Amino acid sequence: MASLPLTEISLPSLNPQDENFAVDAVNAVLSLAISCGASDVHLQPRAEGWEILFRIDGVLSIGGVLPGGGSGDPVSRLMVLAGLPTYRSGTPMEGRLAWGNHQQDSKQSDGVSMRLGVFPTVHGPRGVVRLLLRQGSHEKISLLGLDDAQQETLAVLCDQTSGLVLLSGPAGSGKTTTMYALLREIAARRPRRSVMTIEDPVETVVDSISQSELDPVSGLTLASALKSAVRQDSEVLLVSEIRDPDTAEAAIQASLTGHLIFSSLHSTDVASALRRLTQLGVPHHLVRSGVRAVINQRLLRKICGTCKAGGNASSQDGNEASQPVALASEQNTVCVDCAGTGYRGRFAIAQIVRLDTSDPVGEALADTLQAGESIQRMRAAAREQGATDLHDLADSYVQGGVTDAAEVYRVLGKRENIGV
Repeated sequence: MASLPLTEISLPSLNPQDENFAVDAVNAVLSLAISCGASDVHLQPRAEGWEILFRIDGVLSIGGVLPGGGSGDPVSRLMVLAGLPTYRSGTPMEGRLAWGNHQQDSKQSDGVSMRLGVFPTVHGPRGVVRLLLRQGSHEKISLLGLDDAQQETLAVLCDQTSGLVLLSGPAGSGKTTTMYALLREIAARRPRRSVMTIEDPVETVVDSISQSELDPVSGLTLASALKSAVRQDSEVLLVSEIRDPDTAEAAIQASLTGHLIFSSLHSTDVASALRRLTQLGVPHHLVRSGVRAVINQRLLRKICGTCKAGGNASSQDGNEASQPVALASEQNTVCVDCAGTGYRGRFAIAQIVRLDTSDPVGEALADTLQAGESIQRMRAAAREQGATDLHDLADSYVQGGVTDAAEVYRVLGKRENIGV
């Protein structure tokens, strides 16, 4: 879905005394979020109204302020659209947002899945909407932006019939996007394979895949759902995240009994992902025999093509409504494509370490893990075997002019803080 130049993004003037204020505000905010390609939109209550923030290319940008003082509440309106009880606005809640059927141009929301999270604050409920493309530019492995060798490795992993493939990285590093691309690749192949997911929540609906969502109230936890799913004649399973010992044990056991498992861990690198499994109670020898690969991933912003080319795409009219999201209060000349940030769009960098082959890096990590070595020693042993860390990968893109050192530092920090 093409996104608007950032200078075209601004909230319209709305009257809080209008009886349709909440409806119009929600329609305006969500329309703008989709138009600018935002991944999240924040409605933060303040004493005077609601501050609106858009997360674009992984960075928050100020979109404006919705005035308060009336009876309409845009967060309450979002709760209604998500089927959440407004009388419980003092309790954290989550729900899937059904917005397309409630506005005139429902085509704008086609292909976009939205989820609402509500959290109580001193000024009222805070709402955050997560926007996810049901189908988009990352449907296939070849469109993830990884190099040819890494694409080939991922394709080979999709052919496996058993084992655990882990995606590691912090929140917002594209782990779920990559896992969906892998599942779509598997689902599109012939003969068909039985593919199921266990998610919390289901972020994107994918055709030809059986997807399920956790319901802790009814007792459907990650571990219990996984144990049941393996008896559904499933061949490939996605478990949204391994975060407790029961899920870790169930995932490893399933990977050893003829199931190909994809899951994620919040960890900084491959070494810490493997160590995290042992901290969750998985024995070293089962990590070595059950884990096929660990994919450690981050997203970096690209240098704006217009700025890089020295283009004259700028705004000078001083009209606040035409100013960019990030610089709405300034009157300076700025690039209309990147709002003066210098960046537009993102790409993935990843390390892929296999433990099921004779890869010397994988063997070094497995050996040091089983020997009880520290994470620092694990990283050093991997580097001794020729491992390339994310900083090395990022530096190559800096040298190629795709991104810059400031963006690498923002995402990866100092070199010594990131390992293999």
